[in-house]
Parts: sequence; C-alpha cells; structure tokens
Amino acid sequence: MPQKSKTKIIATIGPSCWKKETISSMIESGMDVARINTSFADEAEIIKVSTLIRSISPKIAIMLDIMGHKVRVTGIDDKITVKEGENISILPDTGHSLGNGYISTTYKDLFQFLKPNDKVLIDDGNIQLDVVEIKEKEIVTKVIEGGEVKKGKTINIPNVHLEFGGLTEKDIKDIKIGIDNHVDFIATSFVRNKEDVLLVKELTNGSGIKIVSKVEDGEGVAKIDEIIDNSDAIMIARGDMGVELPFEQVPMIQKSIIRKCREDGKPVIVATQMLESMKENIRPTRAEVSDVTNAVFDGTDCVMLSAETATGKYPEQSVIVMNKIALEAEKDVQTNIIFGKTDASEETDGICKTIAENVDQLDVRGVIVPTKTGRTVASITRHRLDIPIWGVTTSIQLFRQLSMFFGVEPIFTDSILDHRDELIKQIVEVVYSKGNLELTDKVAIISGSTIFNKSINSIFEIVKICDVIG
Repeated sequence: MPQKSKTKIIATIGPSCWKKETISSMIESGMDVARINTSFADEAEIIKVSTLIRSISPKIAIMLDIMGHKVRVTGIDDKITVKEGENISILPDTGHSLGNGYISTTYKDLFQFLKPNDKVLIDDGNIQLDVVEIKEKEIVTKVIEGGEVKKGKTINIPNVHLEFGGLTEKDIKDIKIGIDNHVDFIATSFVRNKEDVLLVKELTNGSGIKIVSKVEDGEGVAKIDEIIDNSDAIMIARGDMGVELPFEQVPMIQKSIIRKCREDGKPVIVATQMLESMKENIRPTRAEVSDVTNAVFDGTDCVMLSAETATGKYPEQSVIVMNKIALEAEKDVQTNIIFGKTDASEETDGICKTIAENVDQLDVRGVIVPTKTGRTVASITRHRLDIPIWGVTTSIQLFRQLSMFFGVEPIFTDSILDHRDELIKQIVEVVYSKGNLELTDKVAIISGSTIFNKSINSIFEIVKICDVIG
C-alpha cells in the first residue's frame, strides 16, 4: 500500500467507479471518505453505493451530499446544445420534458425574482443567459455564452436573493435514507446561515451523523462564523462560489475560512475542480497541481474529487495523483500553532497547544488520544503537527468520522479500560501493534483522569514504549 498523505482525500462515487474493484483500488490509493451526490443519485443508487462501500471496507467514511436549495436544470431528457444569440425560455418544473427552445427549473417561483438584464448562469457559469423579459411565468433569455446544457446542472443567479423555505421533500427523504444506511456525514448545500444547519441537525438528532455545511455564496460567506459554530465541518464549495461571487475573491475566501475552521477545531474541505482536467486526461495540469498544493499549504484537512472520480475516465488515477501532490506538499508543512476555542475544554486546548509548541523538544514520535467524542483529537490536530496523531476509539462511527481530520490515524478497539495505568498500557499496545513504532520510541498521551467529578479532566504524559509494554 502506498504512503498515505496526512491531508485526507474525499472522492465522489459515480458511474465511473461503481465497480467493486475500482472502489477497492481507490481505497488502496488513498481515499478516506466516499461521497454520494444526491443531486445525481436516487434512493436506489444511494442504498446500492453505501451497501457496496460497507461490503468493501467498514473503515471508509460515507458522506451523503444532499441537494439543498440549489436551483437546477430540468425539463430535458439528458442534454441540449444552446447557441450564442438564440433565445431560450425558462419555465417552472412540470416533471415533463419540454420542446426545443425551453428548459425548466426546480425553483418554480424563479420568475418572481428576475428582471430584464439579470444574468442566469448554468454549469458553474459555462453557459450564460441574459434575461430579456418576463412573460407571466416564462423567463425569456438570450444566450450570451452557449454550449451543452445537461439535466441536473446548477443554475446560479448572481446578486439576486432567492427566498427558500425549509428543507425540500427530496432532502428530507435523502436524509432519512442516509440515517437508515448509517452514513457518517451529511453535507448540506448552499448553507446561508445557522438556521439552515439546524434544520438538518433536527432531522439527524440521535443518529451520531456529523453535518458538513457547504459554503457556496455571498450570504454563506457573510455568516461564516455562525455557520462554523453550528456545524461539524465546512466544505468550501468553490464551483458555485466562483459563480455567485467574483472569482478573483475565492482564493482569499478559501484561506480565511480554513483559518477560521482551524481556530474552532472543525474539519475543513476544499472542493471543486481540483483536478478537473483528469476527467479526460491521465495527468493533471500544472495549475491544478499548484491548486492542490496551495490548499495543503493553507491548512485544509481534506481535498475533494468530484467529477474526476464520479464520471471521469481515470477515477483511481485521480486519487493516486491527489495523494502524490499532498504528500509532496506536506514535506514543507510544519507545525503551525493556531489560537481560538474548540469544543474541548479550555484546559484541553491548553494542553494540546503546549504539545504542539514543544513537539521538537519533547522528541516524541506521535500523540495517542483515547477518545469517545473526538473533541481532544480536533483540538490537537488543528495545530497541524508533523508527527502522527492516533485517535483510539471503541465507536466504529467515530472511527470513520476521525478520518476527516488532518494527520489523524483512527484506531478501533473493542473496549477502553477505566483504570488509568491499564488504559495507558492498552492503547500503547494497540498503537504499537500497527507497526508504526519502535520499543525505544516515546509518545505523548492525552487522556482523561480517573478521578470522578473533576471539572478539569485531561492529563498529558510522555511514555517510552518499552517502559509500558516491555
């Protein structure tokens, strides 16, 4: 098995990688999280893919990406070609395909919010339509930039605030399917404020599923602090963001959101078009290599592959390339102390910061964290240590969820002992058995106290392997 990058890799599962052999190869090549995009998947496909992944490896996390209030193209069987200068009308969705010169949209009241000269952008802005007039419910547009319009592609309306209600019927149904099939994360699209996050949390309450909020427009960027506070992780969805906002602003927004997530101890994902050319080519462009590298330098936890693996020609190779780029970038990534308050206690944050500040002087080969919640793991990993962090847990769900944190190697054990000395011996033996350590190595351990009713319940110590299990 090739060396695995500390930066975690999320890969979208689609027609190009539905075969068991392909998914297995992607896992071997470095995929940590499998993403199912419900915008292009029905109930049968969600169940089929999640069942297949679980049959291949119970260790791989599954992220169900729900459609949210994205406005999408309907009214065509598969795809149509629109040409510059011609008129195209947009109608509310009726569930039926329309004739030439027409498309429909999932947002049935779109005509109420548009006026002449507004822009309608399709497929990340590759298709541009200008609104000519509104005739009752029909939006008449002129094609400014033509091309191929595919069913299900996103429609963006820059600088126009659209009113949305609660969760869509499809999202509610897909969330319930996700809960029934024990997915680990639900990613929700176009999150604009904390209320959007709380709607999903209400449905997933009690399931243990973590919520990934996708920030994709100006409203989400403006409310980013409250969104981070109420989410378990953040995805910087640059495709729609680069259409909804001036594209030249996206790199600085990416850097800002990554830093805010690290301050809060929340995993952060950089997504969209990272290796876009590999949909058709076996090698990425030099610009794409630089993009992935800079995301690693910015401090992201995860990088994500979308169409590259879902519908591209080289899904396995895309994962291999992503892993290679991240590994090379990580050679120049050093421990970077970050400030801010995580969901762990103030004392735990302080302990983790002390370890990070003194990791070289401590001469330890890694940090072991027995965990029931993942909070201490989140606190230590945000400093981007250049040594391994082993999160030891008895929960297979938490095991998979820890795989989204930078530099964390989750380890599953059947039980964690209560007596402190026995606990230390147990977790050191578990980590040592993985073959990562020598008997003369030292490790740092952050664990809870066995003194009941303590308000401060974290202890940090350094042990030599042979002193514990020798």
